Amino acid sequence: MKRPERQADGCYHIKGKKYKELFGSREQVWNGTAYKTEGNLIKSELMMNKWRRIVSVKKHHTAKKEKRLEKYGYFAKKGKFGYVKKSTRKNRSSKKNNEN
Repeated sequence: MKRPERQADGCYHIKGKKYKELFGSREQVWNGTAYKTEGNLIKSELMMNKWRRIVSVKKHHTAKKEKRLEKYGYFAKKGKFGYVKKSTRKNRSSKKNNEN
């Protein structure tokens, strides 16, 4: 695709929409001021996460699939708020040996 040029009104016209800037921050792309970010992310490739931060959709889904907290032993526990570290089980064989 050829690089879009500014029109007579000083804006970029891309796919029937008007943008003041071609490149901008994620926030500018999200608000419609700029067409894309320096990393070539357009609005359809961005999303707002639950902390209201603008993130890449692809990266967000990849990170969710990783389940890093669960791999390090943190799980949700019924009746508790947030993640709880899963405790390691004691060996049953050692209990039997101690009773004798």
